[in-house]
This record gives sequence, C-alpha cells and structure tokens, in this order.
Amino acid sequence: MKVAHLITSKVFAGIEQHVFELATAMDEETDHIILCDKSLVGYMSGVPTHSITMGSRFSPLNIIRLVLFFWKNNTDVLHCHGAKASAIGGWVGLITRLKIVATIHGLKSHNRSIKYADSVIGVNKEVVKDIPQAKVIPNWFNPAHQGRPSSRTGPIIAVGRLEKVKGFDLLINAWANIKEELNIIGSGKELLALQELIEKLGLSDRIKILTDHSYESIEDIYKNASGLIVSSLREGGPRTVLEAINHNIPVLGTNVGIMPQIIPRDLLTEAGDQVSLTALLEEMIPLLPQLDVSAIKIAMHEEYSLENACIKTKEVYFSL
Repeated sequence: MKVAHLITSKVFAGIEQHVFELATAMDEETDHIILCDKSLVGYMSGVPTHSITMGSRFSPLNIIRLVLFFWKNNTDVLHCHGAKASAIGGWVGLITRLKIVATIHGLKSHNRSIKYADSVIGVNKEVVKDIPQAKVIPNWFNPAHQGRPSSRTGPIIAVGRLEKVKGFDLLINAWANIKEELNIIGSGKELLALQELIEKLGLSDRIKILTDHSYESIEDIYKNASGLIVSSLREGGPRTVLEAINHNIPVLGTNVGIMPQIIPRDLLTEAGDQVSLTALLEEMIPLLPQLDVSAIKIAMHEEYSLENACIKTKEVYFSL
C-alpha cells in the first residue's frame, strides 16, 4: 500500500515531527512518502519526500499538482495533516480514487475541512467530540528520548512556539509572586512582546526565554527540569507533557488537549483564566518536589506510544 502524507506548513514543529516519526516507524506493509514545502525536506531524513508548494487552500493549482503526482505514483491513501491539508486533500479525493484520511491535530471552531475525508483521526477526544465516526489515536512521547529521570534540580520550564495560543503572557503574569526560576523555551512572533512583558513586571532575574534549542536538543533540558508548566489556551497534545512525564517531571497547567486524561484534576485550571492560573501555580509550585509521576508514566507508556499509534493508524489505512 502506498501512502502519501500531506503537510502544508513551512515550519518544523509538532505536526511535522508527528508525521516524520509516524512515517519512519510504520512497517513494510505500507510505503510512505511525505509531501511538504522545500523548507521541511531537510528535516525528513530517511523518509522519501516530494517538495511541493501549496498556495491558498482554494487554489486549483494545488489540486492539479497533487492529482498529477498521485496518478504518476499510483498512490492508494492520502493522509492529510491539519485543516488546510485536509481541505485540499478532500478535493483531490473527489477527482481521484484515493482514499483520504484526515488527522485533526488541534481544536477548531468547525470541521468543514474534513467534509470529504473517508476516515478521520483525532489526536485526542476533545478535537473529535462532534465527529462520531472519528478514531482517536493519541500523540506519543519522543521515541528517541531515553527517558532517564530528571534530577529535578534545575529550573521550571515551559516549552512551545511563542504564539498567543500558548498563553505564555498569562504564565509570565502569574509569576509575579513566585520566586523560582522559569525558562520558556521556544521561538516565534511573540518573542519581543513577551520579553517586554518580563521587563515591565521586573521578572528578568527569574524568567528567561531560550530560543536556541532545537527539537533534537530538548532532551538536555529535561535532564534537570524541576517541573513543566502548560499555559495553552488550546492544544492537540501537548506532546511536551508526554515528554516531561517520560522523564519523571511533574506537570501543572491548563485543562486542554490530553491534559485531563493524564494529569490529576487538582493540578489543572481552566484555559485563559489568569486568576485561576495564578492561584494554581502559587499553591502547587512549592509542592513540586513532593509530586511523584512514576505511576502516570507507566500508564502513559501503554497508551501514548509510537508503536501503539502505528498499529492503530495502519488499521485505519487497511479498513479503507
């Protein structure tokens, strides 16, 4: 079976890593190729790729390029990742005989992009709660990480793209009365605004934004982190939670994505609520050294593994 994965972004982040690892780990019964922007090809080492530039999701040129590629390569399944890719892939499916699989990676206000998909996958229950026929296949912890327990002697961390949806401004505001060191690790368009907020609140001695860590080097951060904070307004994962738990690092944060399935309710607060987030962090951060996540890690390895995701994804392909 020939499977093509379609990605329309130009930045290598969570979705792109998800696709790369999934295609790498699938067994020999399926033959995979990743269709992506030329800026991402270098990140897909070991997996066949085809460079393709996607314009607007309404552009007929997108459809023509893809249809010609699939006819030439006798593709069986087009696996679309994200709303734009799924919208484009749906039109391709109407023209060709390809089976279309759409994976929803994040919470959306509507699901029009998957209208013509033959099968829908959600990375958590919340993102597909209004799609009864969808299959939930959770994200996984990084299979390259050895998972050695953190010494928990280092700073508290927050990891993610520096965008509004990650709620880092709420996190910074919540830190006013917290004396611990916080490292925010990521890059993005909100960098300057977040740095200005840190300076305005006089928190430069406690909060640092680190932009020089690649996805591959993030494991070094987990080796001594004392806690992970997730302040997101919405999430498909977040994968960082799985990675932190895999290193025995306790997690606090907002009730988004897979958080309520993994993290005890007492350690969560509602997304976007500044007052509640502040109260949660001020109460629970002093207790971080006492939190033991070893039992959560055992349960996580059973449900949130790449091996498990490959088995369930292959079942979806062959069911079509």
